[in-house]
Amino acid sequence: MTRSPFQDQFSADRPATLVAGALRGYRQWEVTLDMRLKAVTQNHIWHSPMRAICRHPETDHAAPHADCACGIYACHRPDDDQLATRSVLHPGCVVTGVVEAWGRVEVGARGFRAQHSQIVALEYAMPTQANLVRALGESRYIFDERRRTALPDGRVVKTVELVLYLGHPRKWQDRLSESYPSVRVFGDRASMISAYPPVDVSGLLPR
Repeated sequence: MTRSPFQDQFSADRPATLVAGALRGYRQWEVTLDMRLKAVTQNHIWHSPMRAICRHPETDHAAPHADCACGIYACHRPDDDQLATRSVLHPGCVVTGVVEAWGRVEVGARGFRAQHSQIVALEYAMPTQANLVRALGESRYIFDERRRTALPDGRVVKTVELVLYLGHPRKWQDRLSESYPSVRVFGDRASMISAYPPVDVSGLLPR
């Protein structure tokens, strides 16, 4: 499988580097209705830690691989354009966080693709009463084509019932914390970056 120009920014033209310690990076996830984190571009629910497996039918190699797009992606810097979305916690939103990666790693100019990764921190703002309705209105879980949503307990409810079900934003944080108990949560990105600043990867980049 060939890489795209975007994927080239997370790759090196040499065999993957073996990282014995942890390499820090930044990425985003979509929040599901049951307050789990899902990869934004793929339908994978994140557990922590995660292990990358290449699922391309014509390949048989460990992930990541220099000639493939497989691996767990993260950016080197928290101010990357990929992470521009503001994280306001509600189902259907996108939140930003910090990951630590190890094992086989493809390191590029913009970020890396790793064999193993785990979430260590998340940044999001709790919705205020003023922007809660707007936040809910932006959620694809609420305003789907049929105006119906399946809840985690199997019930299918109308839009107005879903708003009542989601009721209190603090419950969302509690549910998310239950799913990822080892992850530190920050109310703003500046605090998260102060605790987990970017690391110098110049020694890992191709020369």
